Amino acid sequence: MARLEVGTGTGWRQLPRAEYNYFLAEDGGGCGGAIRVTDIHGERLTVQGIAIRPDVAQPTRVQFARR
Repeated sequence: MARLEVGTGTGWRQLPRAEYNYFLAEDGGGCGGAIRVTDIHGERLTVQGIAIRPDVAQPTRVQFARR
């Protein structure tokens, strides 16, 4: 994943990537709201209402195209 954004109600806010490859929202933004992920090829997927929890694999029902 190249980019992670959280819905703000008025648009999207990109989260910074930490040097250890995690995306961080210091204010907790994104928890329970819409998130948008972009892969290295520019494909974007939007996921609605997912609770972001550390160290938990969560199904989304969306999939990037196979390359």
